[in-house]
Amino acid sequence: MKRAPIIPKVVTPPVPKHASETPAAPVVDSLIARVSAMARGNTITLPVCGRDVRFTLETIPGDKIETGSKVWVNNERDQTLLTEEALDDLIPSFLVSGQQNPAFGRKVADVIEVADGSRRRMTAMLTACDFRILVGDLDDEQMDSLSKLGNDYRPTSAYERGHRYIKRLNNEFGGNISALSEAENISRKIISRCMNTAKLPRELMALFSHPGELSARSGDALSKIFAIHEADILAHVERISQRKAAGEKLDAEEIFNELNGAKATSGAMRTQTTKRQYAPGAISRVKGNQFILSLDTSVLPVDIVERVEAILLELESSCK
Repeated sequence: MKRAPIIPKVVTPPVPKHASETPAAPVVDSLIARVSAMARGNTITLPVCGRDVRFTLETIPGDKIETGSKVWVNNERDQTLLTEEALDDLIPSFLVSGQQNPAFGRKVADVIEVADGSRRRMTAMLTACDFRILVGDLDDEQMDSLSKLGNDYRPTSAYERGHRYIKRLNNEFGGNISALSEAENISRKIISRCMNTAKLPRELMALFSHPGELSARSGDALSKIFAIHEADILAHVERISQRKAAGEKLDAEEIFNELNGAKATSGAMRTQTTKRQYAPGAISRVKGNQFILSLDTSVLPVDIVERVEAILLELESSCK
């Protein structure tokens, strides 16, 4: 049975530059077994960022999860991409035995903010299971620590990390990508690739089973194609989406190859020009996505020209 462990039994990550030496996550032997056996209202004390936090287990009924909880705003996982397909590692176990490992969060007013467990939250919503979460008095630093810990089980995608890098670059580093690279302890090339991947439209990312199927390298390549052939890429996205909705199975490589091939289709379209003469003085040309109409008023009857102009004026009015 696939499970998303909340906290590993042993945590020995390298300490990044400028980071605190205090462990970011609680380290407790057999923690998973302890919390999975807890009942609603039970409490447990665990260290988070070197400070003890008393957690109380709360249970939210499946039909109250959406209103009774929300994902912490700084959780980098894109919630709109948490589909049944993306959660296929959790859904079977939830349907059989419910949620085994509680999430972690805090209560703000009457709503519980989820730091670690957004995938379990969405799975509980999709399966109508109770959502179990350990609620404690956590500050933003501790929420961030738990959120990052949850991502260790299934790392966030280049697309999701790219959005975080863009936010940090603008809000914390004034556009200095070298400073961001040093803070993240990641090369500038990888950060740039992730940020370019983040520029892709969400409907394109939704074609994949989960966003992690598109690597930073492939996302960077698609982003460059999208910047030049946006209309053609979006048309491909629509067609692939319709095929998937009809039940066709496409793996990540097939989707990437089809989208990558849009540039060739686009180039071919731009080189083709179709000319048609309707009557003397009335000629149209179709070149790529452009329809060019030429009317010779010295040859055509006045009423014909006026009727065409009336159609264009009607179009103008409808677009205002």
